[in-house]
Amino acid sequence: MVKRRPLIFMIACFMTYGMITCTTSLERSNFLEGEFWRKQALRDIIPYWYKHIHDKKYGGFHLALSREWEPISPRDKHPPMISRQVFGFSCAFLLSGDEKYLEVARQGVDYLLDHAWDKKYGGWFNTLTQTGEPKDETKTVACQLYTDVGLALYYFVTGDDKALSHVLHSVNIRRRNAYDKQFGGYFQALNRDLSVKDFSKGKHSHYGYTSSLLINLSMFTRDPEILSFAKELMQISMERMTDSEFGWLLGYPTAFDREWKYIPTVSNGREIISAGAQLTGALASLRLYELTGKETYREYGLSLGKQLIRFAWDSELGGWHNHIERIFPHSFVGPRKVSWWIQCYGNLLQLHLYNITGDRQYLVHFEKMSAFWNKHFIDNQFGGIFQTVSFEGSPLEVNKAMPWRTSYHEMEHNFLNSLYLKLYKNHQSVKLHFLLKDTKANSKHFVSPVEDPSVHIEAVQINGKPWEAFNPQERYVILPEGKNLKMEVTLEKNRQGK
Repeated sequence: MVKRRPLIFMIACFMTYGMITCTTSLERSNFLEGEFWRKQALRDIIPYWYKHIHDKKYGGFHLALSREWEPISPRDKHPPMISRQVFGFSCAFLLSGDEKYLEVARQGVDYLLDHAWDKKYGGWFNTLTQTGEPKDETKTVACQLYTDVGLALYYFVTGDDKALSHVLHSVNIRRRNAYDKQFGGYFQALNRDLSVKDFSKGKHSHYGYTSSLLINLSMFTRDPEILSFAKELMQISMERMTDSEFGWLLGYPTAFDREWKYIPTVSNGREIISAGAQLTGALASLRLYELTGKETYREYGLSLGKQLIRFAWDSELGGWHNHIERIFPHSFVGPRKVSWWIQCYGNLLQLHLYNITGDRQYLVHFEKMSAFWNKHFIDNQFGGIFQTVSFEGSPLEVNKAMPWRTSYHEMEHNFLNSLYLKLYKNHQSVKLHFLLKDTKANSKHFVSPVEDPSVHIEAVQINGKPWEAFNPQERYVILPEGKNLKMEVTLEKNRQGK
């Protein structure tokens, strides 16, 4: 007869900012396991997008969906949101190898190249009509940036040179046409003919561009010009966009004017800063440090990251505030709600801080943020993720898709959580799936989406057979000539670190 042991939850307690934080072993075994996040992405998030996203009448994707996943207004097509969906489905393929997800990504790429690229002047149109014709021909930096983001990851998965060439062309337009030769920095928006429309300068044209696109693109291509552009934008951000009094990164939600005069954002008589913008900047700086080893980035990212955790995160409830007051004591401002994308970035910040410092307090923070995410953001009734919730956990904004709301943030969050936890915390291997469309003999394909150079290739399979032609430390595979090569890459982290 087998004796049943009583179910006991072990309690682990840590001292953080003078507070004792305790979590159960059940929580710890879930949230600190990379496989937990991989399964959540493939079970609770992407299947619902796969089922409901297709616009079968007009082509492309529905970009406004109710909580129940029904199409709603507005009906316009937004190229950056289509590309963000390409990003989400590319993540799903990397994690699973399920080709149905890559097929959806391909459909999104084809739609963008057919409808959203300006074949006369270059660049992406801001918006399209429901049927796919140009509606707003302006080329704002946010729309250019996020249309490139999904295409870049699609190239990483497939080696599709056509997708990459459009991204590189778009980046070159930014460097050439949006640069301010008189006052430095980069403008926010161009007209269709690539003349300047908006002379202001903000987050998306500097540290946001670095964090969301250039760092990834640099890892995927190893093009030194891309990394150089990332460093340039981050240097401008640190020198020209940092609050000299309190160290915050400015430029969102309002921007600087052409001559770098900052226009404050005021709510109820108080000047506010965006927690999401700070998280974007901190992540950009820390990721650049991991790529380059430059201490300036490390110091800047650590300082901003620690300040954010202290003032913008509710350590008792686990959620992140959208806005805080710029001046000390940096109290919370505005509605008490938590946005899904800020919670995602807050989690990712903890894993970078842990990898860089080795300080386990950041894993404790990650667990608490993850508990809030899993308890309050998962829609257990209809699937997917809520857009915003109250600090007490009540859903506030429940539509699954709207302009600037897609599968992008939650899939990036779960994808990177899975990789970082396996590699950095648990010293486990990571398997990623690729389907390379058309390869030339002896061509190189870089295969790591992870910044830390101590991560290396452990093994490669092509079409189900072991493949030995790869450089472990430089993290590229030397490919054979072929079409539709199925490649599986195993990544590991050196135990001794950098």
